[in-house]
Amino acid sequence: MYNQFCKNLENFIKLNEGHNNVRVKIAKELLPLTDIALYNMHKDKQDDEYIRSSNLIYHLSKYNKIYSSLDKFLWELWAYGFDALPTENFSIESKLFLDEKAKLTDLMLSTHYFYP
Repeated sequence: MYNQFCKNLENFIKLNEGHNNVRVKIAKELLPLTDIALYNMHKDKQDDEYIRSSNLIYHLSKYNKIYSSLDKFLWELWAYGFDALPTENFSIESKLFLDEKAKLTDLMLSTHYFYP
């Protein structure tokens, strides 16, 4: 499932890169979830990128009742060492796009979308 997400997200961004749309911007915000080694490096440093990615995972977990695929995906992220950190300091802009991030994540987990 994780591999599917990574490939689909990469292909989605490639296919839509030239277009100036919000979904591409949102997709790029999901990219930190596609690199385990980079995430672990940020995790070791406890830097802002680690906190931002872990907050995103936490907020995505709130959508697991709506999108059942997210529940399985989040468990897989946890198995790879990703953390879900709750925070109230999540940016206002990010909160506005949480619904879209959850929808796009669910779409990237599907078995028929953008997979080469």
